[in-house]
Amino acid sequence: MLKKHLENTFNHTVQLSVMDVADLSDYISSYAVRVIEERGIRTLFPPQEEAIKAGLFSDKNMVIAIPTASGKTLLAELVMIREVIKGGKCLYVVPLRALATEKYSEFKDWEKIGAKIGISIGDYESRDEWLSEKDIVVTTSEKADSLMRNKAGWLKDITCLVVDEVHLLDSAKRGATLEILIAKMRKFCNRIIALSATIPNADEIASWLNAVCVKSDWRPVPLYEGVFFGGELELYQNGELVERRKLGRDFSALVLDCVESEGQVLVFDSTRKNAESTAVKLAQKTFHYVDSNEDVAKAVLEENEGEMSQKLADCIRMGTAFHHAGLLNSQRTAIERAFREGRIKVVVATPTLAAGVNLPARRVVIKSYHRFEGYASQPIKTIEYKQMAGRAGRPGLDERGEAVIVVRSEKTKKEALERYIFGEVEKITSKLGAENHLRFHTLSLASDFKSLDALEEFFKSTFFFHQNEISARYELERITLQLENWEMLEVDEGISVTELGELVSRLYIDPLTGFIFYSELLKNEKFSEIAALHLICRTPDMENLYIRKYDEWIEEEVSALRNDLTYVPSIYSAEYDWFLAELKTALCLYDWINERSEDVICEKYGIAPGDLRRIVETAEWLAYSLARISAQVNHSSKAFFANLVKRVKYGVKEELLELVELKGIGRARARKLYNAGIRSKAELMENKQKAASLIGKKVVEKILDSLKL
Repeated sequence: MLKKHLENTFNHTVQLSVMDVADLSDYISSYAVRVIEERGIRTLFPPQEEAIKAGLFSDKNMVIAIPTASGKTLLAELVMIREVIKGGKCLYVVPLRALATEKYSEFKDWEKIGAKIGISIGDYESRDEWLSEKDIVVTTSEKADSLMRNKAGWLKDITCLVVDEVHLLDSAKRGATLEILIAKMRKFCNRIIALSATIPNADEIASWLNAVCVKSDWRPVPLYEGVFFGGELELYQNGELVERRKLGRDFSALVLDCVESEGQVLVFDSTRKNAESTAVKLAQKTFHYVDSNEDVAKAVLEENEGEMSQKLADCIRMGTAFHHAGLLNSQRTAIERAFREGRIKVVVATPTLAAGVNLPARRVVIKSYHRFEGYASQPIKTIEYKQMAGRAGRPGLDERGEAVIVVRSEKTKKEALERYIFGEVEKITSKLGAENHLRFHTLSLASDFKSLDALEEFFKSTFFFHQNEISARYELERITLQLENWEMLEVDEGISVTELGELVSRLYIDPLTGFIFYSELLKNEKFSEIAALHLICRTPDMENLYIRKYDEWIEEEVSALRNDLTYVPSIYSAEYDWFLAELKTALCLYDWINERSEDVICEKYGIAPGDLRRIVETAEWLAYSLARISAQVNHSSKAFFANLVKRVKYGVKEELLELVELKGIGRARARKLYNAGIRSKAELMENKQKAASLIGKKVVEKILDSLKL
């Protein structure tokens, strides 16, 4: 009976679409149609057809809210190619750099018909003017906002803005930036296309954007949602129980049931530690179902051979992998590629994967629907569950997708069914009202809106005002006064931005970060290495390390470093615990710039290689900002800060800077050369054979070739 039910559902969904891709030639040319057909696409999905009928090829703004894998990206491509053919220019905005890189690779297809594709995910204080020649530019919302602050001239040529994952307006971290970006671009951009998975108030977002709203729950692969409890799997569709069967009490039975039938499984676990542990346990069961993955295992060990990387490589050899923010980018890329190729059978991930990467699997398992937030464990939002569940079902490979929540009691089973399987997704709400967001964006907006009246009028164009209809006047008055006290604005009859304010805005740092830097530079003539690094870690833009119960040694360091630091609160102060976390992060960076090995640093500070890279990347940006502000105030230590930026970037002592700036020489190779007496470019060219014996003949040849250019 179930098989018949599945066949009917599957056949019904296939037969719904009647529009052929060939029918699009009138809108985007036969050459563009050929690009789509080369991907193996011959017919359009029902939501795609619905969007076309609703005005996709008109000049209307549109909000398209359809499930994952229902064809949102192709709709965006159709819009953008039509715009390019008309002579326009498009900006495609995504939430994450990894997603930007993925979309950029996909869109490169269009270069076959002459469209020029670009990507901008680099430094914040840049204009990337070379992108003026590109027809479609892929970027993140933060980078796009930064480009506007830095007055990138080519942005004014954008005629169509495509916002992917527009439901992230609800994100506490990046929603406000996305909202401000959209509000800014509406002033000059002809058309906005907003894409999202299904959300309850898509109509409200459409109303804000004066857009046509296209909504659908249709999926190319039917989704069955259910629970696993006491060894029994229950699956539901459209609110009805359609399957119940025993699998075995152990969690691994739920995974192996899918793997045995040549399916793949994506497991979401609550913490990194749990994700790693689960992947290791499952590997003991899955190794029967894989051939050699030795090349993938070697790939994840190329950049790092530490304990975590070795554990990951062992899992991969046996058919599983864990995936979290502690991994290096190259490791995540290798895992994702091998999973898409079907070589890795199970990936156990933390929830960040759900929003960041298109990685479908036949069965998605939510091992825990609780997350530790603040000071307690909380159930995740329904929208987060739906993001995970949306990954279930591989189009073209699976007849159905299954999303299963693991529960441990009748009470939690009832809760999971009511809240997630049958529950409504939460409304998307603006997060612009938070003080840090208002402060951050008011400073940049003050360059264009030079009075409180003008600022207030702009904020009336935001989603925040559309939802709440509350004037931001009082908050704007308070924030502009604060920015005036920080010497970033001058407020009289109008508002003007000072040189400091302009610089802080262009650097894309929180004004509070800029004020901390500025005030400390005025107070102190000299900074030790640790004092400068601690200053960076005192800012709201730095994500500091946690203090663990066995980190007593940090307090011992406080006594040793007290005279080197510019700020040490009382041990009885409410700020003392924050201070310890800041100092721990600063000490981590201190070890990095003094050439401690990555593995030693990771073990000492309880972090993973990916965490260290992320800390270093943020610290480099903040060190650069500190150096720029020190140069503007003509600080006596400005040369020290300029060198510190490079030292943080490369993780070296000052003596190695000339060597590490050569392409192909990292911190380890530079130290080998330096210790052998090769300490500059000139000495490298004079001692080619000696250098080759130290770091390899091919490496030296590449370096010398680059020096000739």
